[in-house]
Amino acid sequence: MRQQMVLGDFIFGLSRGFAYSSLIRTSDGGWSDLAIIASKSQSRQSGQKLEKLTFSGMAMYAIGMQRLDELRALQNARAPLPLVDGIGRNWGLWRINSVTETQSNVIDDGTAMLMAWTMELEEFVNA
Repeated sequence: MRQQMVLGDFIFGLSRGFAYSSLIRTSDGGWSDLAIIASKSQSRQSGQKLEKLTFSGMAMYAIGMQRLDELRALQNARAPLPLVDGIGRNWGLWRINSVTETQSNVIDDGTAMLMAWTMELEEFVNA
């Protein structure tokens, strides 16, 4: 079975009806500026911040609503999760900071025909 990414036991991919369409990876160089009154700020190395990943996509029908509930259940477990991509690279442990959804085209039983979703992960380091 082809997959884009696996977070814990949650599978992202077309085969599960829940694929992401974009991934933003944010890395910080660890630099900060120290303000000086009579001159330019000085650059200081203050240590690298944790990496962040932002996934976003579209889901359809009740299956999309169910997958978002599964993501929220993982988030509510409040535990770091392993992240592995579709080619087998282990990205380490990550925590789910937020899951956001926007439901549209909601029918009379409350089922959303279309959901735009975003999930933000942050690297988990406990050294």
